[in-house]
Amino acid sequence: MTVREDPTPTDGPQRPSGSGLLARLRHDDRGSASSFVVALFVVLLVVAGLVADGGRAVNARVAITDDAEQAARAGADQVDAETLRTTGALVIDPSRATAAATELLAARGYASSRMRVVANTDEVTVTVSDDVPTSLLQLAFIDSFTVEGTASARAVLGIDAELGAGP
Repeated sequence: MTVREDPTPTDGPQRPSGSGLLARLRHDDRGSASSFVVALFVVLLVVAGLVADGGRAVNARVAITDDAEQAARAGADQVDAETLRTTGALVIDPSRATAAATELLAARGYASSRMRVVANTDEVTVTVSDDVPTSLLQLAFIDSFTVEGTASARAVLGIDAELGAGP
């Protein structure tokens, strides 16, 4: 009996049909898991950056809005005392209100180019903006977020109305 040897081995890796490097590259998937892991890592890093730096931006917006509220209240406190004594009308002195709001914001470290104060005899409106630097998103070439807060305040005597239900 003659034993005939098969020219294609069955115990080794199977080569793709066709010959040459091009056929092997077309059907070879070695290393595809590595590229998937790298892509997944980049996506997770961007998501982590959005969570961390987005949280910082939200916190900064809350702090800036609080500063704008405080500045608007400081401006609304600048009542024209002479008008109040003579006529009983509550009138804000716009120039003093603007100066008080600007002074408070400057004391908190805001540049004059980052604040806007509009005051009239009834109301003071303050707008403040600032840049919040990022940490993880710098890897995606996002260096900072610009956040802005706006608040208004009026001068009132006593309690005009209740905002919510009491106990």
